[in-house]
Amino acid sequence: MQNNVFSENVDYLYQVQTDLEAVEQLKKELAEYKNQEKNLKKAIVTEEKSIQDEIAQTIRKRKNEIEKTYDNQIEANKSKSRSVKAKRDKAKSKRVDERVSEETADLTEENRQLQVEMKTLFKANHVPAFCRSGIFYSLFMTKHILEMLIFLVVVLVTYIGVPSLMYYLSVNIFFKGDANVTFLCTLTVSITLLVLGCIYFCILNGVKVKHYDTLREGRIIKDKMAANKRQMRAIRNKINKDKDDSQYGLDKYDDKLAELNEELKDISQDKQEAMTAFENETKQLLTDEVNDRRLAKLEKMKEDIEVLEDNMSVLEEDIKASTIAVANNYGAILGKDFCTPTKVADLISLMEDGTADTVSEAIAAYKGAGR
Repeated sequence: MQNNVFSENVDYLYQVQTDLEAVEQLKKELAEYKNQEKNLKKAIVTEEKSIQDEIAQTIRKRKNEIEKTYDNQIEANKSKSRSVKAKRDKAKSKRVDERVSEETADLTEENRQLQVEMKTLFKANHVPAFCRSGIFYSLFMTKHILEMLIFLVVVLVTYIGVPSLMYYLSVNIFFKGDANVTFLCTLTVSITLLVLGCIYFCILNGVKVKHYDTLREGRIIKDKMAANKRQMRAIRNKINKDKDDSQYGLDKYDDKLAELNEELKDISQDKQEAMTAFENETKQLLTDEVNDRRLAKLEKMKEDIEVLEDNMSVLEEDIKASTIAVANNYGAILGKDFCTPTKVADLISLMEDGTADTVSEAIAAYKGAGR
């Protein structure tokens, strides 16, 4: 039989070529199915992720809307509470001030009278008005710690600040570029200090020494006024520390704050109940809504996958059977190397152009050509 086959003409090779191309066509169809399956699986994964993303986004959006609704109510309530509290604090502050004014009225009046007394005293003894000031007593009749600090600051400014300023002005403005700038600067600073010292000693000798008795009486008056002010501060501190607000008539503000606080508790409780209901019921309803709308498409894609898999299974069986048939019918005779569409086409060409008349001659010519 083998010899008969090798003696066959080109029609035999046409049949071989047809059978081999049929197998190749089946393989191409299988490859196309596999490609479709691959793309469809990707599409299914994408669709599943898209569905889950939409569910998560829908749940998050709806949850945020519910929370925002209640948070806006809570913020509005807190804003009202802040407004009422501010009004209450303002009313309390006003009534505290009234209470302080009432309880310190005697001390305030005494200080006013002491001021008039001091002014009259200084005027009667022809003492300059500036001598009643605190800075004068700090510089010329220093007694208390605060006055000592003021005196120290003035000394530092006079003997460090002013000379430094005069030196800077002399170097950069007054005597800038002058060959004797150092001498002139030193002279300027010295004169400045001398003038300031002279002014101090003139006031000391011309005012303090001359009106010492009057100034001493003024000191007594100022000490009384300072003592009264300390007492007034003590009274204010005591009133401010008093926790009993009942005497200030703030009941309407307290009632409103209590009402707003109760309202806040109700809103917070409603919010908690709404969020619980959302987690237990609404979340599932939103999930079902998205699934009902989109799962049909996903299921159709999965059904298409199953159809493809069935088709591929059938096609693989056909390819297997066809491949076995080709191997049995042609492989054992032509050899595995010649059982390809390309080589069979080459053999057909050799026979069609007259190079060979039989299959065996075509094979010999193919091998002789060194292909």
